[in-house]
Amino acid sequence: MISITICQNLPHKPGVYLMKDAKRRILYVGKARDLQSRVKSYFSRSSPKIEALLQKVASIDYIITPSEKEALILECNLIKNHRPRFNVVLRDDKNYPYLRIDLREKWPRFTITRKMIKDGASYFGPFASAKAVRETLRSMSQIFPLRKCGDFVFKHRTRPCLNYQIGRCSAPCMGYISEEDYKKIAVQACQFLEGKAQGILATLEQQMQEAASRLEYERAAFYRDRIWAIKKTLEKQVMVLPDFLNRDVVAYMKWPQAERIEVIVLQIRNGYLLAERKYGLNLGALNDKEAFEEFITQYYHRQDIIPEEIILPLLPEQRNILEEWLSEKANTKIKLKQPSSESERRLLNMAMENLKHYLYNQSQNALTDLKERLKLPKIPLRIECFDISNIQGQFTVASMVVFEDGKSAREEYRRYKLRLEGHPNDYAMMEEVLKRRYKKKEKLPDLIVIDGGKGQLQIALRVLAEQGLGISVIAVAKGRRRKEDKIYLPERKNPLYLPERSLGLKLLKTIRNEAHRFAITYYQKLHRKDSLNSVLDSIPGIGPKRKAILWQHFSSLEEIKNTDLNTLYQLGIPRNIAQKLKAALNEKNSKHQIS
Repeated sequence: MISITICQNLPHKPGVYLMKDAKRRILYVGKARDLQSRVKSYFSRSSPKIEALLQKVASIDYIITPSEKEALILECNLIKNHRPRFNVVLRDDKNYPYLRIDLREKWPRFTITRKMIKDGASYFGPFASAKAVRETLRSMSQIFPLRKCGDFVFKHRTRPCLNYQIGRCSAPCMGYISEEDYKKIAVQACQFLEGKAQGILATLEQQMQEAASRLEYERAAFYRDRIWAIKKTLEKQVMVLPDFLNRDVVAYMKWPQAERIEVIVLQIRNGYLLAERKYGLNLGALNDKEAFEEFITQYYHRQDIIPEEIILPLLPEQRNILEEWLSEKANTKIKLKQPSSESERRLLNMAMENLKHYLYNQSQNALTDLKERLKLPKIPLRIECFDISNIQGQFTVASMVVFEDGKSAREEYRRYKLRLEGHPNDYAMMEEVLKRRYKKKEKLPDLIVIDGGKGQLQIALRVLAEQGLGISVIAVAKGRRRKEDKIYLPERKNPLYLPERSLGLKLLKTIRNEAHRFAITYYQKLHRKDSLNSVLDSIPGIGPKRKAILWQHFSSLEEIKNTDLNTLYQLGIPRNIAQKLKAALNEKNSKHQIS
């Protein structure tokens, strides 16, 4: 773990900092207006995630940039390339399908790709899935009869294909359409994907009237059929704003049972709601707001088409920098704003309602998945999970976390300081906490989850039998490489392995990790208190009252060591005693310095 002294080497300039572990692997990438001030702030922020990050950091590198905007762009590129574990990281572009078309080709066509490159072609997306992009391509072919075949087949055709027979291709391979008319259709197809359907309709209607006036009825019928297909497609879309502006509405909601947020993007083009996309993101070392702001930066870093307005529930701290960067990227003025009209507030509420419904369904689906895969007698609406934390039997604690309807019920959490000390005995510890919890037989769960293996499961079954309780119970143990979670069930010899994509497994992991976090937090609190007391007890002049004062204002020895003497004087600590305290802490730190 690094100390705050490393910050003295950082400049007071804008740039990007890279926190690395002992093996020089990048753990976290951040941007800053003032590198030294930003990195210093980590040592004054108290949270389990920040502490977990700092425990692993061995060094901090930095790159100075000319401005905050350059730092923003560099941060995006570094996160995308290195995917640090403590950052909010969007999935790589290759996981999202796009539609690609190159209008420079003689006979352009749409293809599906999972990789965006700067080759001069136009890309549309990303789409939520391959199914979604295929459905879009299918509906597009009914409106814009572009070729589907590859270049080799196109060059060697001797007769029109079936797509021409059903009106989904204009047969450029047979010369049935001029290059100029074909290019017009391709351009209109791109405009349609950009949300400019109304303009296309006006153009097609004019072309239909002109063809009819020249008695070219077959050509007029061609335009008529395309107009009808576009209008039929537009009927499926929802007009949400009458001003025909292009907007994105972006909102987020924290997962109730995990350190994750779910982000939704509503794409509104020319007033029509064209698409809705959701992104689930782990928080890394950030809080909800910081993670959401980082999502905004990474998401629009990848987009070629950026709308004129982006409506957000809260404005990023670096709003001006973001607007400047996005405006340059889009070559037009981009505005980040909170809803200012009733219609915009309605859109943001619609996005939040969609998120709420989605998270609820995911929770319910996960519970149903657990019931079926674990063969439980009923859906586990209330789940209690137990975890033990200790080091060589000292400060032995247990945690019980509760999930109701798939959501964490924090008011139901319980912590136990176990009476068994000395030589660690995991089975005896688990037996003690289970007996203490279930002896009252109050508010019983539908499922008990034990963090452990077969032995812990047998202990739980025995305790429940002694109490006369018929509650379903399982044990969850991590695999050797912590990739495969093993689930132990009563009356089953071998562990059960659930598919990695199983919603039930994801919920079990979340519950197990939350129980572990809760236990570790309690253990660390007891350990810090003992460490602080042991040092304070060795200093003459610090009795119970002054110890209580220090406990009230500081949570660790590190905080006291880093504070100045004046602060200690103001708390009522005499000058000579404050000096002894600082000297004792500095001596202790020099013995255990970790660079």
